Amino acid sequence: MKNINKKISYPLIIVFMLSLCTFSCEDDDSIARRGKPALTILNNSVTVTEGEIAVFTLDVEYGVSEKIDIRIDILDTDGNPVVTANPTNGDATTGDGFYDRVLFDAIEVPYPTWFESGYFEYGYQGGSGYIASFPAFTETIELNIETLQDFIQEGTETINLRLSATSLMEATIQEDISIIINDYVGNDLIANLNWAGDYLDSGADPCDIDAGLDLDLELIYDGNYIQTSYNNCPEQLIILSSDADGTYTIDASFWTANGNTSIDSNNIPVSIEFMKDGVFFESVDLSSLFPLNDGGLNDGNGNAITSFSVEKNGNTYTITDSNNAQIAQGRFSDYRLSLEEKRLIKN
Repeated sequence: MKNINKKISYPLIIVFMLSLCTFSCEDDDSIARRGKPALTILNNSVTVTEGEIAVFTLDVEYGVSEKIDIRIDILDTDGNPVVTANPTNGDATTGDGFYDRVLFDAIEVPYPTWFESGYFEYGYQGGSGYIASFPAFTETIELNIETLQDFIQEGTETINLRLSATSLMEATIQEDISIIINDYVGNDLIANLNWAGDYLDSGADPCDIDAGLDLDLELIYDGNYIQTSYNNCPEQLIILSSDADGTYTIDASFWTANGNTSIDSNNIPVSIEFMKDGVFFESVDLSSLFPLNDGGLNDGNGNAITSFSVEKNGNTYTITDSNNAQIAQGRFSDYRLSLEEKRLIKN
C-alpha cells in the first residue's frame, strides 16, 4: 500500500507544478521573451476622400518593455523612398546644420522626420522617412496619415508607403501600404484676394495691414452687404450651397497703399481666385487694375475697385465680370459704400 501511494504522488506533483506554472506565467508581460515581436498590418490599403485621415491598424505579436519605433517612407513610382527633409546648411550626410521638412501635395505624415526624431545619432538615414513611436507594452498600433484637400479635380490618386524597422526597433516589420485618394467635391464657392510677395521699397510685408497694403473683399446680395473681409491676407469670402439662389456681387478693392511705393513694379501683384472644391480653380490677375503708385480708394483713387457677378443656382455658380465676360477683368468705378461709411466700418 505504501508503494502504491508513492507511485501515485509523483504524477500528482508534476500536474500540480505544471498547473501552477501555467497559471502564473499566462499573460505575464514582465517575463522577457526571446526575439522581437512581429507587427502584422491588418489593412494594407485604405481608400479615403481628400481631407480625410487614412488609418492603418497593426497588431503587435506581444507587448515589450521598450517603446516601438516604426519607420515610414513615402515611395516614388519606382518604389524607391523619396527625400522628406532637406538640409538648410551643412553637409547632408553628417547631421550638421538644420533640416526642413519637404511638403507634399497629397499627404502630410504627422510624425517627426528621421532628423527631427533624433535618429541621426544612430546613422544617416538617407534623408528619407519619418519615425512613429509608440509606448512600451502597446498591443495595437494605429498609424494615421493625413490627406490634403485641394480645389483641383485630379482623379483618383494612389500614394504608396513602406513600413520598416529602425536600428533600435523592438519589433519587426517590412510592409508596403497604399492610400487611395478620391477627389473631394464641394458645394460652396470660395473667393480669395491675395497680394503677398516682396515688392515694396520700404521692405515691409505687403500683407501687414498697418505697414503694408490694404485690399478688401465685399459680398453683396439683394442690395445688402452680407459679408466683408477687411483684415486678412488673403481676404476670403464664401457663398454656401445653403445660401439663397440668385445674383451675388463680389467687390475687390484696393483701399490704401499706406504710403508705400515700388520702383520695380508699379502694379500690385494681386489676384482673385474662385474655387469650388474638386470642381474648378480659376485665378484672375488684377494687377493692371491696381497701380500701386496711384494709391487706393482711401488715397483718392476712385478707380481702385473691380466687381464680379456670381449667379447661384443650387450648387452651380456662374461667375462674370462687370463687362459680362466670364472670369475676366473689369472695372467697377461706382462703388456702393461712400468713403466715409467704409472708413467708419474699417476703423
